[in-house]
Amino acid sequence: MYKGKSQQKNVIQNSGIDETQLDLIALLNDRQPPVSTTLYVSNGDLISPTDYWQALQNERVSVVHYSDLDHTKMVSLINQAMRNEVLHRLM
Repeated sequence: MYKGKSQQKNVIQNSGIDETQLDLIALLNDRQPPVSTTLYVSNGDLISPTDYWQALQNERVSVVHYSDLDHTKMVSLINQAMRNEVLHRLM
């Protein structure tokens, strides 16, 4: 269950990881990945919300949006259409 930003911040601080390593937008905007990359996002994913990715400015990264899928469904690509799209992009 999603516990909120304060618990997330505590987990990050307790991990010993430098928070700049987790700023994916800054990391992706600062460099070009060696291969094209696709991100799959959903407005129903509270862990990696769609709004977060709006600031991404990288020609080598495509963002594909799905409606109303929670984080578990996004991670498992539970929808057949999603699996087909991923496989199609790999070919």
